[in-house]
Amino acid sequence: MRLATRMTLAIGGAAVLLFGGEGLLDLQEEERDLKAVAARETQLLARALQKAFRDALRDRQIEDVAATLAALTSVEPTVAIFVYDEQGAVVATSKGAQPSKATDGLALRGRSSQTPIWEFDSEDAPTRLRLAIRLRQETEGQSSAIVLERPLNELQHDLAASRRYIAGSTALFILAVVGLTYLLARRYVGRPLEALVDDMHELGGESQDPLKPGLDEVAETRAEFDRLVGALERARARAGEEIEARRNLERGLERADKLITLGQLSAVMAHEIGSPLQILEGRARSLLKNPADAEATRRVADMLVEQTERITRIVGQMLSITRRRAPVRSSLDAQQVVKRVLSLLELEAERRGVQLVLSSTNAGNLNADADQLQQVVLNLVRNALEASPRGSKVTVTLTGDEQQLQLSVKDEGKGVPSEAREQLFEPFFTTKQEGSGLGLSVVRSIVLEHGGEVRVADVPKGCTIEVRLPRAGESPLPRAEAPGGDGVGEKNGQGEGSRP
Repeated sequence: MRLATRMTLAIGGAAVLLFGGEGLLDLQEEERDLKAVAARETQLLARALQKAFRDALRDRQIEDVAATLAALTSVEPTVAIFVYDEQGAVVATSKGAQPSKATDGLALRGRSSQTPIWEFDSEDAPTRLRLAIRLRQETEGQSSAIVLERPLNELQHDLAASRRYIAGSTALFILAVVGLTYLLARRYVGRPLEALVDDMHELGGESQDPLKPGLDEVAETRAEFDRLVGALERARARAGEEIEARRNLERGLERADKLITLGQLSAVMAHEIGSPLQILEGRARSLLKNPADAEATRRVADMLVEQTERITRIVGQMLSITRRRAPVRSSLDAQQVVKRVLSLLELEAERRGVQLVLSSTNAGNLNADADQLQQVVLNLVRNALEASPRGSKVTVTLTGDEQQLQLSVKDEGKGVPSEAREQLFEPFFTTKQEGSGLGLSVVRSIVLEHGGEVRVADVPKGCTIEVRLPRAGESPLPRAEAPGGDGVGEKNGQGEGSRP
């Protein structure tokens, strides 16, 4: 049974009980009022006759009593009047009236009562009212009485009309309540619940058996909800299995990536170390041929030192790529860190004929790893020196506010081609004839681990690399990911520049 039907039947039944009961009470109250009115009117008539007949019966003027009754019959033809003497005999009646056992018994009771006595011949559906009133007492213990018998046809007619009115109004009201209840229940309860069941059924998505017939909307909603919970549990289980499979796939990809990286590192090592080793071998052989030539020995020794340092840098760079170390942050003076790095590169700048310039505004302190920050500055400045022509300058600028510090390294070289910018920070990418292509990748890795960002600024001449680092070193700054997302370059360490 639908919910609207159940609500309609329940509210309709309650309305029948409430308003039907109220109608019955009203009907009983009206019946009592009508009975009281009829008794009061009959008693008034009996009092009037009592005064009129008292003296006439004392003087035995029965003819006067009969004449009065005859005259009264024309006024109240429906009222039957019986006059009883002291011995209980009927001495006079109204026209057409016939005494009965009921009137005789009531007269007997009225002759001995100081107050009028009345009765209805039936309490459930009264059709006649009888009233007895004592006229006068002639001797000790004996008196005469008058009995009036009045039909209650008008009372029955009024009660029937009231009964029809109450029944009709109650029925109309109940019909209105039932109809309105059904419409409202369908619109505001039934239909929304049916729509909810349809939505949940559609959300479940799977082919499901139809619901059992005979359920109302609430039961359907509960059943559909239980099925939806089951579907969600199954989906959660499948999602867990898929997540585990994805993790296994990611672990497999990581292993494959490591193998690929290892192959790339091996290739770079073979290429980068192979060239200086060939030079070392050739110079060593020439030194063996001319051991007595001091000048040649000095030149060869300088070259051996230079190539050995190159190999050392390459090996250190490879080691830094393979080691992952979380930054150990501390409060440090950013300007002092930059000055220390520039002082280390002064000789190289003089050898290349390039001027190093530092400009600092509101540099302040920074919460960062001192060694890794030095590595960032070292890689960027060395990269700028390699790209700068003789007679130019490399400008290092420090600016900042309360939230972040910005480091920019600008050179006056040829700049970065637009097609190479997207790959500039990828590991092993370089356009130079010599170089591993790991310097800027290391810079990007360190900056990201500090929650900052690095980018190539759009300048008309040369190249400017900008680094932004948060002062607190906790929350990463909003940034666009640079190319080479999770590649090998996201490690710490040293290295030479990879920019063209």
